[in-house]
Amino acid sequence: MRRLAPIAVFALLCVSCLEGSGAPDLDGVPVRLTILHTGDIHSRILPYAMVPQFTDQELGLEEGKESYGGAPQIATILKDERAASGRSLHLDSGDYFQGAPIFNLFDGEVEMRVMSKFGVDAAIAGNHEFDAGARNYATQIEQWADFRVLGANYDFASSNDPWNSRLDGLIDPYAIFDVDGLTVGVVGMANLSSITSIHEADNSMDVTALPTLSTLEFYTGLIEPQVDLVVVMTHLGLDDDELIARTNPHVDLVLGGHLHVAFDPIKVIPSEAQPGKDVIISAAGAFAKFVQRVDIVVKDGDIVAHDSRLIPIMSDIPPDPEMEELLEDYVRELEDTINLEQPVAHTTDRLRRFGNSGGDSPLGNLVAEAMQYRSGIETDFGMTNSLGIRTDIQGPANFEDVHVVTIEELFNVLPFDNTITTMFLSGAEVQALFDYIASRSASRGCSTQAQISSARFVMDCANEVGVDITIGGSWDECESDEDCEISGEICSANACGRPIAPTESYELATNNYIAQGGSGFFVLENNTTQEDSGISMRDAVRFFMQDIADGDSIPLNQLYPSGDGRITPRF
Repeated sequence: MRRLAPIAVFALLCVSCLEGSGAPDLDGVPVRLTILHTGDIHSRILPYAMVPQFTDQELGLEEGKESYGGAPQIATILKDERAASGRSLHLDSGDYFQGAPIFNLFDGEVEMRVMSKFGVDAAIAGNHEFDAGARNYATQIEQWADFRVLGANYDFASSNDPWNSRLDGLIDPYAIFDVDGLTVGVVGMANLSSITSIHEADNSMDVTALPTLSTLEFYTGLIEPQVDLVVVMTHLGLDDDELIARTNPHVDLVLGGHLHVAFDPIKVIPSEAQPGKDVIISAAGAFAKFVQRVDIVVKDGDIVAHDSRLIPIMSDIPPDPEMEELLEDYVRELEDTINLEQPVAHTTDRLRRFGNSGGDSPLGNLVAEAMQYRSGIETDFGMTNSLGIRTDIQGPANFEDVHVVTIEELFNVLPFDNTITTMFLSGAEVQALFDYIASRSASRGCSTQAQISSARFVMDCANEVGVDITIGGSWDECESDEDCEISGEICSANACGRPIAPTESYELATNNYIAQGGSGFFVLENNTTQEDSGISMRDAVRFFMQDIADGDSIPLNQLYPSGDGRITPRF
């Protein structure tokens, strides 16, 4: 196997595609293939407003555009790139469901029809494809999918659930494509890190997850003798993608998803399993912001040259009329059902979902408080999972302007239809809960995986425990316990509060997803005092914003300028 040549070897990419009927003889001939790679679209079927951040701008998204993303714009790009390519495949790395109100209303029907209209050849079954249930996903595939759905590492046959049995016949471990004589094998690896999270409300996948490397070794070894090129398409994350590239002797190209990163240019990883061979890794970003075009030249089973181009999706791309026609009725029903443009509050700066130091964030603090203080809830403390808050609240492009937060933006920030669940925890259970937060966060760079209200603690990532936990108290600023004037209070995360007592009882407000053990919060799953209020988490945040903004006279960023140190990471 030869090292991949840079695309300066342009002559190779200009080789005739040998078009014609029948299978051409490609022995000894360098053959060009274009792979169009998308992933993590997350229901951003319609163009949406946003302010591109630094990384997006570095990758080509320009400030000041009317909108970004959108299926009509992507369809135009895909048609243009195919027309300029010859041999091509369109592969999607999963999570095309969940993330915008069009999913909440139509349960994935629109996304499936759009993917089929795109001309997708194969797509991964991402974890969020199951958010409306295994039965719903099976139905959407059966009714609307004109593409192959892949997931080699999900064993649906292990379940007695009839809907999973249907999925066992709908989701394949791999697919082989004959692209005008060039045979391409694609193995799909679905998400495992969120396997405990693939449920919403009463939905649970109930499948057996198969080990990544051995499963992949089996299927890539199975298809390699049958194909010219072995592609592994994943929804695992970059670490796993790189591990696969280094250790699997059969793989030529990895198309990754799940972590929402985009590569420009694509990465090249030296293989440890086959010294002298390089493996390409592509990532196409998220939220319909980019299409990744990967051009490769294959000769006798080796990739001998490659190039890539990350194509940003912005409002100056003309929309595809056929895609607009497909979406027309859905858009009309969406507008008639949900007033997406209704204003909720305003801000003069961005409210971020992640804290600068890995601790609590301004948006996370707002969401946790909105749940805790909702009328009819009003518990001792609140908590939500950080990744359930899917994006920032946008700030204005010009800091002198005002950004209006609308219902549509709230759906983008909180796309899941979660409700607020309350429960009583003993002090010992609170300790176990905060220990889990520290442990889970430690494996993610000590960036907190939860947001809290009316509580403070030090997140000791080195020892994976929560220390100096307080719930309630005076919240007076302090540097040591001696600074706390009220008897019994301690100084935790620079504020005075009441330390938890192992035998005391504390009422928690959280979302029903983690109350049922989502994201690994098993410490809550078996609590017998749980009560699902039925109150929408998104609605609670909406009413809270409207209330604290005092009739929209106070910008949200003045009320929540930053994280206030509720969670102090200790590395």
